[in-house]
Amino acid sequence: MFKQLLSGLALTVLVVAQASADSASQWRLSGGQTLSLSYRNTQNVLLSMGQGNQVLVTDNDSYLITRQGGSAVAMNMNDMGEALNAFSRLMLPGAQQMARFEGATVKFNKTGRQEIVAGYRGEVYQMVIQTRAGVEQHELVVSDHPDAVAVQAIFLALGQRAAKVMSSNALFETMNYFSRQAQQAGLGGVFRYGRDMVLEKLERQRLPDATFRLPDGVTLVRLPTYR
Repeated sequence: MFKQLLSGLALTVLVVAQASADSASQWRLSGGQTLSLSYRNTQNVLLSMGQGNQVLVTDNDSYLITRQGGSAVAMNMNDMGEALNAFSRLMLPGAQQMARFEGATVKFNKTGRQEIVAGYRGEVYQMVIQTRAGVEQHELVVSDHPDAVAVQAIFLALGQRAAKVMSSNALFETMNYFSRQAQQAGLGGVFRYGRDMVLEKLERQRLPDATFRLPDGVTLVRLPTYR
């Protein structure tokens, strides 16, 4: 699942909601992997995905950075649109995942429990989805705290701006669906999606300017055109 995140996560940084100050958040994924998102504004964003993989937005350019050993390679994502779209057409898990929600009815049952997630207090809801195949239940922790709403906006905007690529990513398609449903129900932002994605930390802090620059010694690679 972590490998499947790469193409979808790479586009997250293109749709981050505006922030009034530098911020850094860290999320725990199922399997123990983590990802972190640092942003100053929509033109200065860094997404670290572990295993040396990063996505950097700096000014009007965005890069996918990979590391092996002591070397770093960067690919300009402005050149990656066609490649990612071509890649997404070869992968169906996300589309198949979302097909099961077509025509579904959703309701949120308040459990009466509260939970602290990354220092934020949220309400625990049971999300009940009635599909053609039966009933699904998922536990979410939601909050109307402005930070929760801002973080959720990332995923909602991602679904709107990156639909072609995200359709190949089962996890983020599902999380986006859950976020939309929670927003429509007026529940605020989601801090925990079952155990698949859980906020571990969110801090507002001044980040070094170098955070949003290509690393020294990086090798730039231009991708071929895909049709």
